[in-house]
Amino acid sequence: MQPVHTELTAPEITDTHRQVQLAQNTQLMGQYLTPLFFSDHPEHSADCRILDMKYEVGEYCTLLYQLGPRMVIGTFRWGAAEGELPASARLIEPLGMQVYSFEQDPALPGLSTALDPRRMRAALVSALSEYQGAERELLSVRARPLRYRPGKRCTMRFDLLERTADGALRRRTLYGKAYHQLNKASSVFHEMQLLSDTDAVRSGRAVLAPVVAFLPDQMLVLQGPVEGESLEMLLEGLQGQVTAGDARGWAGVLRSADALAAVHTSGVATDRERPIDKELKRFVKRAAQAATVDADAGARLLALANALPAWLEHMPAWGEQITLVHGDCKHSQCLLTDAGVAILDWDHCGMADPATDIGTYLATFRQMGLHQALKSGGSAAAAARTAWLRALEDAFLDEYAAASGFGEGFYFRARWYEAVALMRKALRAFSRAPRSPMPLAQVDAGWEILHELPPAQG
Repeated sequence: MQPVHTELTAPEITDTHRQVQLAQNTQLMGQYLTPLFFSDHPEHSADCRILDMKYEVGEYCTLLYQLGPRMVIGTFRWGAAEGELPASARLIEPLGMQVYSFEQDPALPGLSTALDPRRMRAALVSALSEYQGAERELLSVRARPLRYRPGKRCTMRFDLLERTADGALRRRTLYGKAYHQLNKASSVFHEMQLLSDTDAVRSGRAVLAPVVAFLPDQMLVLQGPVEGESLEMLLEGLQGQVTAGDARGWAGVLRSADALAAVHTSGVATDRERPIDKELKRFVKRAAQAATVDADAGARLLALANALPAWLEHMPAWGEQITLVHGDCKHSQCLLTDAGVAILDWDHCGMADPATDIGTYLATFRQMGLHQALKSGGSAAAAARTAWLRALEDAFLDEYAAASGFGEGFYFRARWYEAVALMRKALRAFSRAPRSPMPLAQVDAGWEILHELPPAQG
């Protein structure tokens, strides 16, 4: 890998936090990245913005930039970061940052095939039986990335052009997700097949995107489209002088509670486990790392991380159980269809207490209220919106409890898992924007929930 030399100058950087601060300066990064990725126009600086960032103090920091029409990854590696850099990576010497195009992500080898029309067409013809006879011919495939997490996964839309036996042309749409681990892709494919064959799905209480194929060589899972209305879109617009959300959004949230209850009581089991005790330990480690960036914020994060495990002793008395869970459930994963509520994105599916799904869902509403309150400076309208979201939390939890038939102790478990989810969100928010007020607002909300629970034992 050859170092990049530009006319830009920067002081010698020895502080890793200073490196991250400079990497967040999109004007500076646009000047560094443009000559590397748009060599035909090196004198201009392409528009640059940050799409995603993950900062593990002392280990690595990875940023995803939108540079004009391209996505570019920039990464610092100070410790034992996993994975290799691609051969195409270049070094921006003044920053100590390695950069490369997202298509070259070495953790997602399936991207190179998925984004190559000729190779992807051959892969689909080989995987899908409908293209192996004379009835239908696959003429072309075009992939468009929709959502991407560096080193983890990439969701894509595939637009297919087919020709039928009578010569008619027909368009078809598929969605696919490339994963960074073969066993992860295989598990997602297998679990969606299992769920598709349950009464919960056959009855229409829960809707899944149809599973189309699994391409192991590309670590790619393919699904058919689901037509519906985004629940997230119905809950947007809570800003300005608006004091309550769309009534259709409220009704959709309650419908999603029944869909989740159907999944949790479906009886499906998988070998993927999601133990909460391991995550609680990771919280402590990450909060301690945050303290090296901001002592006050880190101390407050660490205090909540250390407090959460004390309630684990309550769980058996509160009816703790283990079922199949979605693992990252929130209203943005739901589509309202004529048949029922479609639940999307089963990447984090596994066996855990169903209260973890409900707590995560509840925490999303709490997060929305906090974001709007911070954005509006504590206006009366923001307070009314927060009250509306709190009422929606309660209604969702009541609807789920009635649909699942779980006992009274479930309320306590769900609220504790909501505090856990807020801790998780606070750490993620800190890793993306350490100076933002959002992480500590989420910490305070977590404490508020814990104070409403029966006291922790010991």
